[in-house]
Amino acid sequence: MTILRHFIVSLVVLTVVVGAALWQGAGDDFPALLAGMANSFNGVRLDIAPLLRTDWVIQIHVAAAMSALLLGAVQLIAPKGTLPHRTLGYVWALLMVTTAISAIFIRQINHGDFSFIHLFVPLTLLGLVGMIANARQMKTDKHRNAVLGLFFGALLLPGLFAFMPGRLMWQMVFAG
Repeated sequence: MTILRHFIVSLVVLTVVVGAALWQGAGDDFPALLAGMANSFNGVRLDIAPLLRTDWVIQIHVAAAMSALLLGAVQLIAPKGTLPHRTLGYVWALLMVTTAISAIFIRQINHGDFSFIHLFVPLTLLGLVGMIANARQMKTDKHRNAVLGLFFGALLLPGLFAFMPGRLMWQMVFAG
């Protein structure tokens, strides 16, 4: 039930934040923006050319984030407390650190400034410290909550922001 609760909270937060961002960015043309977005969903096909044309730091960020997403999903359903779980957990933590650190250097959207999505960087790094500390102290409930918070709140939620119109992931999936 905890996973479902984390997913629902993440979805509600995502809906509110994305809605507010779109409303602010669209101004008086919000209905036209929504209609354009709906029309864009007609053809969904993957085109990695935009990723290959972008900066190397973005390529590293995308590779680390996608790897962390896949490995994290496996870790959530795999048996806990085993040596493979522990080993893959450290790999996942390293992928999350790589994703967070590389995000600091991605500032093309805001003309060289940080954006709201950069708030996830310190939250991710602090969450990782707590996750590892709780695992080492055998506080399994706190460790599980930290992992779920990181997976949904620091990986999945910001990952969904990457699919906003005009962003790289949007171009790769919907504009190809």
